[in-house]
Amino acid sequence: MAEATTLSRPESVGQKIKNYFGAHIISNTGGLLFLILAIFLLWPLSSVLIKSIVGPEGLTLSYYKEFVTHSYYYRSLYNSLLLGVMTAALCTSVGFCIAYLTTRGPTWLRTPLKVISFLPLVAPPYIFALSLIILLGRNGVITNALNLNWSIYGFSGCVISQTLAFLPLSYMMIENTLISLNPNLEDSAANLGASESKILRSIIIPLLAPGFLKAALIVFVMAMAEFGNVALLAGRVPFLAPDTYTMIIGEADFHMASVLSMFLILPCAIIFIIQNYLIKGKGYTTILGKPVAAEPRRIGRLILIPFLVVAFIASGLVLLTLVVVGVGSFMKVVGIDNTFTLSGILDANANQSLINSVKISLLAGLFGAVLGVVLAYVIVRGKFRGRDILEGLSLSGIALPGTVIGVGYILAFNKPPFLLTGTVAILVICSVFRHLAVGEEAGITKLHQLSIEVEEASLNLGASAVTTFKRVVLPIIFPAVIYGFIYVLMRAMIGLSSMIFLVRPGYPLAAIFIFDAASFGQLGVACATTLKLMMIEAACLFLLFISSKWMGLSITKKGSVA
Repeated sequence: MAEATTLSRPESVGQKIKNYFGAHIISNTGGLLFLILAIFLLWPLSSVLIKSIVGPEGLTLSYYKEFVTHSYYYRSLYNSLLLGVMTAALCTSVGFCIAYLTTRGPTWLRTPLKVISFLPLVAPPYIFALSLIILLGRNGVITNALNLNWSIYGFSGCVISQTLAFLPLSYMMIENTLISLNPNLEDSAANLGASESKILRSIIIPLLAPGFLKAALIVFVMAMAEFGNVALLAGRVPFLAPDTYTMIIGEADFHMASVLSMFLILPCAIIFIIQNYLIKGKGYTTILGKPVAAEPRRIGRLILIPFLVVAFIASGLVLLTLVVVGVGSFMKVVGIDNTFTLSGILDANANQSLINSVKISLLAGLFGAVLGVVLAYVIVRGKFRGRDILEGLSLSGIALPGTVIGVGYILAFNKPPFLLTGTVAILVICSVFRHLAVGEEAGITKLHQLSIEVEEASLNLGASAVTTFKRVVLPIIFPAVIYGFIYVLMRAMIGLSSMIFLVRPGYPLAAIFIFDAASFGQLGVACATTLKLMMIEAACLFLLFISSKWMGLSITKKGSVA
């Protein structure tokens, strides 16, 4: 009797394609994400570089020659570098004093100091320029009251405003490192006879080197590239960021604007390399898994008093800024015409700019959160080559100066196949790729807490990779989606340095409306719009803290992603 055989139908071409993509879905998604990032991050940056070295007659270095031979450009670069260095030094020093007090100072003082240090997070950075103009401008309240011949305009005003604006960043990073130090190290040194100042110089500050370097790096980059404060307070002092804006808006010289942008990028790249070199090979481990003292040593008077002076001055300036803006919201021109009015609060153009900003921010938050989590999953679970490159590229948006990204987007997306200039889409896309790194890092942190065996069990039971991601992974990392959504929404709403290049006439955004109002002396409307924007940001920040607690992350503790 003939043996029976089992006949199998050959797979169709469509089924083979489906099976292939099912087996390689993560690597294929990684390739697609790399293409997207290349278009919206690499291409704009490359466009800036190309524009700076290509003229009507082809390849040329004449634009760089013009930069180095004109003293104005040299002074602009020098002032920008000096502003970044001074702001980084001040923010790091003041941030350390406040962080030291909130971790080792009097218990009753810790929470109020921490709250005040976080207050600038709910305000756009240029709020400090606005407040300083009201207080110390040519017709400022303090200027007139004391009959001062000095005003806030110039280099000193830029340094003060930038320091107050970026103080929360340095404080959070330094406190994050400070609370991880082993208190037993200080106790042992004290028991051996070391004074408190000796412990501070020889143990605490050296161990805080990573936190200091990271804080200084980020503050330097942001202070050097920040547009709003410098544009409002610089006066006749040249700086790269506002000069780049003037080159495009005033002179339509994209070649020199690109050269200025490249000089904004170059110091940032050098600083990153130096930071990695300084930290590489050095050990800073202080968490050893052994029992440690429950509470660090209290601060002695010799250190407590000067630290309190520094912290109270910084906190007082922050509070004064917010009070000035709050009071100025209900006056025509605070300090000059103190007539009570609600015209600033009810201004139709201002309210429309807020509505536009909320729309853009909601869209950016939604797309940024989704893209960030998908990137996180591909980077953590993928086994393809180039994952490190993909992660580095995705993080570059948050490291690049906003002015450079704005210029790059104008150059890259003003012609087919991506004609986006003047549209709402370019505002959303720019916000997404500038800030998606935070949601991505939150997703990576959450995925490291999820065992791969859970996903393997789902796949072994017959679920597809898409179903496993949707039914198993997404519910677990969903808090990271919320975290990324709120963060991108917050940053997109107050962003100015890149958006001011991209917004079309007749479609005002709140940040640009405030900047324009302050520039034209409409301080009442500027203050009122800032106050409303701060209320929205405060609500977002509250939700960010709630989502941080929900997902097991913290903005100020070890493992922070923000």
